[in-house]
Amino acid sequence: NPEKSFVRWAVEQGFTVFIISWVNPDETKATKGFEAYMHEGVLTALDVIEKATGERKVTAAGYCVGGTLLALTLAYMAATGDDRIDSVTLFATQVDFSDAGDLQIFVDEARLAALDESMARTGYLEGYKMANAFNMLRPNELI
Repeated sequence: NPEKSFVRWAVEQGFTVFIISWVNPDETKATKGFEAYMHEGVLTALDVIEKATGERKVTAAGYCVGGTLLALTLAYMAATGDDRIDSVTLFATQVDFSDAGDLQIFVDEARLAALDESMARTGYLEGYKMANAFNMLRPNELI
């Protein structure tokens, strides 16, 4: 929605904006885990941004699972002395899974076992399964 676009607003403020888009995995990415997404996504993007702009430091934002990935990457970066991210904003991002909030509706032992079994067969979580869960979290659709 152009009228509500955060990207549009950021560009209008003078920011150069780079976006990493989530890829719904298929069998070609079955062996990749969060570490691969971190190295091939966030950390590679930082290298590309520096090469394209000459800027080493960035302001980052993450949304949903991308924000969770960004938060984990920040922890990794702190542990390795990588200070390329000056500040971060997280939108609709879960970082503390000790209380999963509304997501607990979808988490019980039987569902986790079924999810593990499904992912063991394919090597990935099919995008429509995640989309269905998030669609059910819309406030006007909660039961």
